[in-house]
Amino acid sequence: MNFAFAQGFVWPDWSVAWPFFLLSTVLYAFGTLLFFKSIKLIEASEMIVFGGAGAVITMFCAYFFLGERLDNLQYFGAALVVLAILLIAGRGGKIVFSRGELMALLGTSFFATAVISDTWVIRTYDAISFAGLMSIFPALVLSLVYPRKLLQLPKAILTIDKNLVIYTLLYAIGVVTFYAALGTGAMISQVSVVARSNIILTVLLAALFIGERNNFMLKAIAALLCTVGVVLIA
Repeated sequence: MNFAFAQGFVWPDWSVAWPFFLLSTVLYAFGTLLFFKSIKLIEASEMIVFGGAGAVITMFCAYFFLGERLDNLQYFGAALVVLAILLIAGRGGKIVFSRGELMALLGTSFFATAVISDTWVIRTYDAISFAGLMSIFPALVLSLVYPRKLLQLPKAILTIDKNLVIYTLLYAIGVVTFYAALGTGAMISQVSVVARSNIILTVLLAALFIGERNNFMLKAIAALLCTVGVVLIA
């Protein structure tokens, strides 16, 4: 939000934009909740592959609601992403989605749908100002849903993990650059794909630094298929 004020924050026309702000706020709030609940149940390397489903959802939503054109390569890319997800979900010759994996799919679906709503707003509103507001509104919704957690916030801030600070900084940079790209008129399906270009890197770093080496080859193949898929979607 500070960056938005430094760039010249402007208020939106609430009489026109409020439905999209409300939709994006709710989707980001519960998408974030599902994301963090799922990451407690599944590995980061699994999460990043399931996150590729967001590119597919955004692609089809952009086609139906924003009129973006699709071609055969994009459909093939979507098929590769689905195949990658099925590889991860395959257990004992059967496709079985765990609770954490279902949360990951639902969460990334919420994020992907929210981006479509964002695009409607950004067509007539400053992208950086919108990013600032969207950094606050979902947190307010979650505070209303979990008021007791809000009371624990002062104590949590005093004992905050430095890794969380680094994560917050990197996430903030990602959000600003993402909405800035949308503000320049870039296609939403392409921007969403570029935002997921870290799939293979995440699998490798997860194996190196947090010991996620079980079924590494399978996860690496799934990550490669997912990466190729999202690139083709672009």
